[in-house]
Amino acid sequence: MILRTGSLLLAGMLAGCGTVEVPIPYGTLDGSTDYALTSTVEQAQVPLFAEKLCAAVADVTENSTIDTETLKAACVYDIDGCEVVYSYQANERLNPASLTKVLTALLVLENCQNLDEIITIGDVTIREDGAQNFGFKEGDRITIRDLLYVTLVYSANDGALALAQHVAGTQEDFAEMMNARAADLGATHSHFVNPHGLTNEEHYTCAYDLYLIFNQAMQYPEFQKIVNTDKYSFSYISAANGEVTKEISTTNQYFLKGYDSPENITVVGGKTGSTAAAGKCIILYLRSMAGHPYIAVVMGADSYDTLYHSMTQLCNETMD
Repeated sequence: MILRTGSLLLAGMLAGCGTVEVPIPYGTLDGSTDYALTSTVEQAQVPLFAEKLCAAVADVTENSTIDTETLKAACVYDIDGCEVVYSYQANERLNPASLTKVLTALLVLENCQNLDEIITIGDVTIREDGAQNFGFKEGDRITIRDLLYVTLVYSANDGALALAQHVAGTQEDFAEMMNARAADLGATHSHFVNPHGLTNEEHYTCAYDLYLIFNQAMQYPEFQKIVNTDKYSFSYISAANGEVTKEISTTNQYFLKGYDSPENITVVGGKTGSTAAAGKCIILYLRSMAGHPYIAVVMGADSYDTLYHSMTQLCNETMD
């Protein structure tokens, strides 16, 4: 088991948010076993990309036999070849659930210079029944880095809201940033109204847009590390109880061995999402036995079994 740790240093309050420029080419995973939780092949560098993108196309379904009656969209993109390997309803407008948090994290990484800055949590009350929350209270203090782990690994909705408030002041202003950034990336079938993905009829995207957003987020080494984490331990300052240490686990069942990974394929990292409206969703960055990188998306699966079995079948049938 890989355990990542974070600590809160009150003396570390430094600079706040500001635009960060990421040079291209950007850093890649170094191939160490510290980041390869599900690898079944010899480790190698994972080539990422920014300037080369797969084009949105009509359905391309002949390369897989997955049951599309049990899900709403599925896609596989060959990064090196800029090829759409599989595409089913890639441009269909769908509820993304917590896959939304990929864009939230991207904006944080683009706008916050010091991830070790300690921020104070405001009112992050989430009122949707069954929503996954960490349990932050107003006045709690935590680093931006640890808050990113809570948001992406544990998928805490109150964590995403706290990040949005820190970057933009309000959820509404952050949503404007989300929509502007999505448009910049070419994600033209999307509209976001919150940073976490809880249900709203005006909050939607599509599998292709999520590929564009996830690809951009993978430019950041910190994002790569976070979405490749199975368990994470950190400390924060509770307004009520002082310093508290917590451990969180990922929602990605490939990393927790809840489901077997695709055969001879490395799951480099990913994000899951689930609401009653969205169904079960997942986006993954993968590497085949031959070393080829892919991004794969499944949205709107009717169960976790369908989600993981469909993703595994899709990867096994389409990736070289």
